[in-house]
Amino acid sequence: MSRVVYTLLALLLSSCISSTTGPRGDHRTEQDLVPDNARRLLEAYPQQIARYQNNEIVFHSGTRLKFDDGVKRTIDEMHLEQDIKDIFFQEYDTTRFPPDYGYDPGRYRSAAFFDEIYGATADEVIDSLVVVNWCPRLGGTPVVFTKIAGAAEALQRVSDELEQHPELAPWVEGAQTFNYRTIYGTERKSPHSYGIAIDIAVPHSHYWRFSYPKASEHDEIEYLNTFNIKVVEIFERHGFIWGGRWYHFDTMHFEYRPEMFTTPQNNSSENSPTLESLSPETKS
Repeated sequence: MSRVVYTLLALLLSSCISSTTGPRGDHRTEQDLVPDNARRLLEAYPQQIARYQNNEIVFHSGTRLKFDDGVKRTIDEMHLEQDIKDIFFQEYDTTRFPPDYGYDPGRYRSAAFFDEIYGATADEVIDSLVVVNWCPRLGGTPVVFTKIAGAAEALQRVSDELEQHPELAPWVEGAQTFNYRTIYGTERKSPHSYGIAIDIAVPHSHYWRFSYPKASEHDEIEYLNTFNIKVVEIFERHGFIWGGRWYHFDTMHFEYRPEMFTTPQNNSSENSPTLESLSPETKS
């Protein structure tokens, strides 16, 4: 065999080795190359997401969405536009209570991502709505919820568990779910538009925009909450985040977000916004 052939074979072998090993020569699989937060989405939505590949979330539908667009946004900018990575800007922590200034885990939603998961139009969302028999023993009435990603099944489990506590009847009344609309005071699509949110016990609840109608996202506000924590704990056990965990509180609000309950491992904060952009010292 000629020297030229040996040289070509050596170069080919070297290329194959370098493509499957890390900088220290450690062998890495394709799964090892998946960012931790992308892994969490794969874990939470296996029926909708096929894989992560080349900085894209690849859906079973064939749609591809960029995971990290490389833009380092301020919180103000994130209220207008987000990439998928920004969903995990703040970890949802059930032990962090009451919430600190600017702590709003789960409020930053990628519209493109949730449009692909649950439907981009009202008709698409409606096609996946099913009836949940909401707390009939406690005086509740049937509601509709999306069946996608196990959301309706999770809400039914919440209902079944709540019914074991008759004393909680006042906290399940007036349930409101699907409503194709924007978030109050914004142009952003509400999670109610996707059929993944439920508001309950409105007379016993507090919403920061109603309590402080002249306040902006930058302003310091006094946290208000009288909601029953046992109800909260039941919802959280089944993959729902609670708006009462937010500094910008919405204590009637529960939202099915299974990705927020997956376990983080080695998150990187690179290109993520920081709370300095929403500190009292910088408010306008």
